[in-house]
Amino acid sequence: MGLALTLALTGCKPNKRYDLIEAELRTRDRELAATRQQLDATRNLNRAYEHQHPAGFPGAPPGLPTGAGAAVFVREIAVGRGTGGVDDDGTPGDEALMVVIVPSDEDKSAVKVPGRATIAAWEVTPQGLKQPIGTWELTPEQLRPTWRNGLITTGYFVRLPWQTPPTTGKVRVAVRLTTTDNRAFEADRDVTVRPMLGARPAAVAPGRELLLPGTAPPAAVEELPPPSGAPAARLLPPR
Repeated sequence: MGLALTLALTGCKPNKRYDLIEAELRTRDRELAATRQQLDATRNLNRAYEHQHPAGFPGAPPGLPTGAGAAVFVREIAVGRGTGGVDDDGTPGDEALMVVIVPSDEDKSAVKVPGRATIAAWEVTPQGLKQPIGTWELTPEQLRPTWRNGLITTGYFVRLPWQTPPTTGKVRVAVRLTTTDNRAFEADRDVTVRPMLGARPAAVAPGRELLLPGTAPPAAVEELPPPSGAPAARLLPPR
């Protein structure tokens, strides 16, 4: 009976380590939300000040470029955590792709910036070859309602049905976000998906243009370079 009581008490004892981690995450989330509110208030105050005192008088701060809006504060974007396959129908395999686009400012905090997005995906064979399986264009109006504030990741959560379902478990995703002042930011990432049953390999049509730069229209698959780590790398053709 003594041993059983000891085991029962041990099993009911809360895991203090995980409780402390969760408490720390909640504290950091509250601090981040408060910092964002302060930053937004400061930006609104600056805009009001500039509106009341146009640039040109002595001591006036430099005004924002016309049409720049919040895009001025974007430093880079990333393909965030949560990017990967989506399985909602209960059958084996992912029927869609979730892409998380995270624009960030100088402090590396996620910022909701208006813009249009171009997303491209390739399936990657075990030999390291790629096949284009989809290209999606999203307008600012389509992108805006996908924004989510999360404890782990905050950004645009874009759900995209497959144009061509992948037949391999590895997919390369490349994203370009073009802000309202025509600044383009790019990022890419390799993600893991679960192929759908009966999916067939994508066929590359002769003369089809690849989305990566510096390549001629292929008649077959092509070697895939590693994911880009530099924000200046051009992954998609300009539009």
